[in-house]
Amino acid sequence: MADKDFGGRMSVRLSSGEYLSLRGTFSVQRGRQSNESITNQDGSNDRIGTPTSPRANVVFKDSGVDFDALMRAPRQNIVITEEFTGVTHHFISAFFVGDSDSNRLNGEVSGLTISAGNYRRTGD
Repeated sequence: MADKDFGGRMSVRLSSGEYLSLRGTFSVQRGRQSNESITNQDGSNDRIGTPTSPRANVVFKDSGVDFDALMRAPRQNIVITEEFTGVTHHFISAFFVGDSDSNRLNGEVSGLTISAGNYRRTGD
């Protein structure tokens, strides 16, 4: 099995060219379906599939971003680049969802998710 690299410098670029400095980690949900288990009254179980959109939970540095403008921005292509690993995440026709939470003790903004119409990963 081949070794894999993770971590390193990562950046988020919006269609406007604006960069958001990631803080800590981000997680990507690439799947287009979420499954839930349901148990029937006879003890058997079934699953319920719900369509989902590709998305990424992000935490970034509070650098004075206008959150009202960010949330009202039109759909755009958002690119997250992993410099160390050579992986690039392309969120196509994407927008932000959630409620921004700005932590004034450490300067982190959390609570936002990128939701996309399409997702593509390039690099290894």
